Amino acid sequence: MRLENKVSIITGASRGIGFSVARAFLAEGAKLALCGSRQESAEGAAAQLRAEFPDREILPIGADVSDTEAVGRMVETVLHRWGRIDVLVNNAGVTAAKSIFEMEDEDFDSVIRINLVGPFRCIRAVAGVMKAQGGGSIVNTSSMVGTYGGRMQTAYSASKFGINGLTKSCAKELGAYGIRVNAVAPGVVATDMMKASVNEQMLEGLNRATPLGRGAEPSELAGAYVYLASDEASFTTGAILPVDGGIVL
Repeated sequence: MRLENKVSIITGASRGIGFSVARAFLAEGAKLALCGSRQESAEGAAAQLRAEFPDREILPIGADVSDTEAVGRMVETVLHRWGRIDVLVNNAGVTAAKSIFEMEDEDFDSVIRINLVGPFRCIRAVAGVMKAQGGGSIVNTSSMVGTYGGRMQTAYSASKFGINGLTKSCAKELGAYGIRVNAVAPGVVATDMMKASVNEQMLEGLNRATPLGRGAEPSELAGAYVYLASDEASFTTGAILPVDGGIVL
């Protein structure tokens, strides 16, 4: 198993891509801290996965990743349980599908706070732990709009461009301590967030722009996260791995 006994934190793991990544990590033997924005949602997702993986260790945690104290408590809870942190997956994210004319300050600020400031705070919180133990792997969730931008996605696009910069900068700074930092950049994926922010006409256009002619299921992204978290990617850092069906916009 590629992640056997690796203590892994996955944020935004209660649904969508994060839930599929959590399932894949458990299948590969990880010890999983399953984090959602609320304790109830984390508990619900953990219950589903325990039914599928009764022999795996799963720790549900509700945490607002944009809150420094909440992130600190999350990390301390994991350390109290297992004593180390091998993998961090920064997947928690929100969007605000509004035009620049409609975008309010609070809309923009909320997206940046959760999608970009949150991963920074999580990385900062685990970096010292990983340095002390001799290494670790951090995997961020970027997006195709982190390369191409997106209509009606000013805040979301800005946050994902930021994630790419955060990934590359942290890779340079933390590499000396054996800490690898990479990102996965999904394309069109059938998640609740995607369905809420893209209408049928837009989705058809995105599918036409994708050589494979369709969007992905969340489970089709999970293998990229497993690879980057595992020792198979021991010489991979600072990479933004597109898993987007070859889309060109």
